[in-house]
Amino acid sequence: MRSLTAAFVTFGSLTICASAAVTAFIPPNDPVGAVLITNRNDLWGLGRGVVFSVSSNTTVDSIGVFQDLTAKNLAFEFSEVTTLIGKVTSGQTILVSGSVLAATSGLEWIDVSIGSILLEVGKNYHFEFTFTGNSNQNFYYNNQDVPFTQGVFTNIEGTAGGNTNNFVIGAFRVNVVPEPTSALLLGLGSVLCLRRRR
Repeated sequence: MRSLTAAFVTFGSLTICASAAVTAFIPPNDPVGAVLITNRNDLWGLGRGVVFSVSSNTTVDSIGVFQDLTAKNLAFEFSEVTTLIGKVTSGQTILVSGSVLAATSGLEWIDVSIGSILLEVGKNYHFEFTFTGNSNQNFYYNNQDVPFTQGVFTNIEGTAGGNTNNFVIGAFRVNVVPEPTSALLLGLGSVLCLRRRR
């Protein structure tokens, strides 16, 4: 569940193109997941999401959810939070929010732009999606309420109604914006293209 897109930055006579990585949060204790519930809301009306921190400063510009919806208003929020356990939305600072009209053909990724948000070490973040009425299918990973780490994202845990007290996590992803100088110097698996300016 990883794809790449290119970002271009020019330094003098060189143009560097580094790949952006879509990171889907997949718990190691259930890497496959399953459709557990059909034709129900299953707390999405209160919001389902994911809370996490980062091990290095990272910029993201979109968030996504794997859902099966028929013409639903899908609301989203991306917030800075003070805790990673329990009611994480208490005292949150909402960084961006909005909604889109979502219609899928079965289970599909629904991605929304959140602008460029710098995630900083030492801070905690939470994003969630909300809709009323029933979804066609609800896909979950059964992570059994066990936080996990994936790449620079740490303490990843699912939320329902802004609370981590649940045993499953929906399928969520983020688009990580590349940092061309780091990608060039460290070779972080990015595709680097050098082109001389004429």
